[in-house]
Amino acid sequence: MRASFAKGGIVAAAVMMMALSAPGGANAAPGLPPPGAICTWGGTAVAPTGTFTISPGLTMIPLATPSKFHVTGELGGACTGTLTYDGQIDASGTCQFTTFEGKAKGIPGVTDFAGIGIGSFGPARLYDKGGNVIASENANINTPENAPHAADCGSPQGFRGGNFSSTIVFLDQHASS
Repeated sequence: MRASFAKGGIVAAAVMMMALSAPGGANAAPGLPPPGAICTWGGTAVAPTGTFTISPGLTMIPLATPSKFHVTGELGGACTGTLTYDGQIDASGTCQFTTFEGKAKGIPGVTDFAGIGIGSFGPARLYDKGGNVIASENANINTPENAPHAADCGSPQGFRGGNFSSTIVFLDQHASS
């Protein structure tokens, strides 16, 4: 009995050592996709299903104060569930250029986002709780549903939301070490 316990302990110790020495081992967030993994968010470019709202809406005149920003959509590919952003588009944002940031919820290990919007593209960085960049997110709001709203940028209420699709690519946390 003692020999089988010792043998089992050695096997368990070897498995633990392998897990801790693997890339991302002890430092990887539970459930975080591996480096290079690609997730879809809000459907695909052909079938966008994600939604976003901006309040107050964006115009060609720079925002005097930040706008509230809410984004949500189903995840696919290497991710499952629903990812949600709650944050802001910073003061001075326009339909042509924005900076934005906030809290992310829905992918284990991802806590925050920040990005720069240029026209209808809004790439963002995804962060862990330690402030490390762990993924890039590349939103596309060039959708048939949003096209008729391009003129909203010239209206007093501004562009206030629509649908989107996105891809998220997880980074190798050890590449810069």
